[in-house]
Amino acid sequence: MKDFQHPFLESINSLENKVDRLMKEYRIRRIQDPEFVILDNPDFMEMFKIGAKTAQNWREEGLIEYAQVKGKIYYKLKDVQKFLERHKKK
Repeated sequence: MKDFQHPFLESINSLENKVDRLMKEYRIRRIQDPEFVILDNPDFMEMFKIGAKTAQNWREEGLIEYAQVKGKIYYKLKDVQKFLERHKKK
């Protein structure tokens, strides 16, 4: 019975997650220069709607540039834009 969570609390948690996501998007849009926008791996995976293994494969294949600090993966928005341009179909 410890795992039971009142529906109201679930709604609050869902709203908090949505607000957090909107705040991230706002901060990204507010910064005009993509050189200074940094995405972490969960942001990157959400952006492309891919799983962790696909993101790892893209990194290992050299498809996307990234930085790793200890166990955390980061991408510059500029590098994501370059990745898209390289794979754009005409």
